[in-house]
Amino acid sequence: MIGGVGQAFNATGASSLYTNAAGAFIFSIVGIAGGVLEKRKILGAALMIIGALGVVISISLFGVLTFILFLVGGIIILMQKKEQAVAPPVAGQNAG
Repeated sequence: MIGGVGQAFNATGASSLYTNAAGAFIFSIVGIAGGVLEKRKILGAALMIIGALGVVISISLFGVLTFILFLVGGIIILMQKKEQAVAPPVAGQNAG
């Protein structure tokens, strides 16, 4: 929106706002995709960390919250231990 107002008043550098916003949008999608791919730990964590760095580079101070959340999410994915399969209860045993 700010880029549109800047172009309406012929401000210099208004088109760079569109580029920065597009970059932040793309890196946000990359970070979200990393969160979805948490079963593939390395890939998911790498995508979240790349998304975090891309957002903070694209929109600087406005991306700090996104940077922190994606970075923490990527670290949590890396620190998770593999889930072990839980054996189903055997018939006739008390589950409690």
